[in-house]
Amino acid sequence: MGGLDRESIEAMGSPLAVRVDFHEEIGSTQERARELARAGAQHGTLVISKVQKGGRGRLGRAWGSPPGGLWMSLVLWPDLPARFAPRVTQAAAVGVAKALWGFGVEARIKWPNDLLVDGRKVCGILAESSAGNAPAGRPDFVVLGVGLNANLDPADLDVVGREVATVRSVLGHDADLVELLRAILSNLGFELGRIRGFAAILDDWRALNCTLGNFVRLERFGKVLEGRAADLTPEGALLLKTSGGTVEVFEGEVEHLRQESR
Repeated sequence: MGGLDRESIEAMGSPLAVRVDFHEEIGSTQERARELARAGAQHGTLVISKVQKGGRGRLGRAWGSPPGGLWMSLVLWPDLPARFAPRVTQAAAVGVAKALWGFGVEARIKWPNDLLVDGRKVCGILAESSAGNAPAGRPDFVVLGVGLNANLDPADLDVVGREVATVRSVLGHDADLVELLRAILSNLGFELGRIRGFAAILDDWRALNCTLGNFVRLERFGKVLEGRAADLTPEGALLLKTSGGTVEVFEGEVEHLRQESR
């Protein structure tokens, strides 16, 4: 298997890697991508590093990023209304999940942005948008971060109190990181290209998810909610059936309380 380096990524010719900002080690690809975006980096700038020292997921949680993973962030300048920016997270989750299935890793999507294998987290996705200089009603840029536990062991990850999986632990062998990245970028490009037709993305999301039909707990506005995850709205919000009625949730950290058949 070939090694992952700037030359191998540039040779892919991906429209999501027209500029490759490659690092042996970095604090955070997400922070670096935001810096580049603010400086005017073009759409399809890919920040990728072999090691991240200060990786963060949702809610500022630390994300262990040792050698062997795919730690990357993309600068996107979507030609979309600002109200569509939240769709990037779910489109990306579908794209990365499809790429992993192509390698034999049966990843499921946990609302809103984690990929799990048998209940263990294998990948985190984080999309952050900025509207500082954009025309009215349009997002300025979106930074899309993907952290994939690939060719490493779960014990290598500095993750306390959470079960994790890796591509290696699932397959029993390492994957070719160049081909894995190629598949991820290809699938991301396809899904991001159909964000305006979001219903099709949500249909695929439903087919790949592991949240709907389950009883879950989540915190919203400092209040803990429990109920059954019933469905998604047309914009991807979670419909939670609680004892007090159905609640529409746009963000939150979901904890699966027990598995039920979907």
